[in-house]
Amino acid sequence: MKAETVYNVIQALSSEEKLRLYAMLDLPKVSVVKRKRKKEKLISVASAMDDLLVNTFNK
Repeated sequence: MKAETVYNVIQALSSEEKLRLYAMLDLPKVSVVKRKRKKEKLISVASAMDDLLVNTFNK
C-alpha cells in the first residue's frame, strides 16, 4: 500500500477513529483538534449604511 493512500484514508477517519488507530499503532497521543474559524463580528444595519454612505458616496 502506498503512503499517499494510507494518508488519504487516515484523513477520512473521524477524530475518534484516529485516536483508536494511534492507540493500535502505539503512537504517542496526538491531539486531534478541529480548527475553528474565527467568527467575525456582525455589524448593525445602521452601521453598515453609515459605512456605505461615507466610503462609497463621499468620494
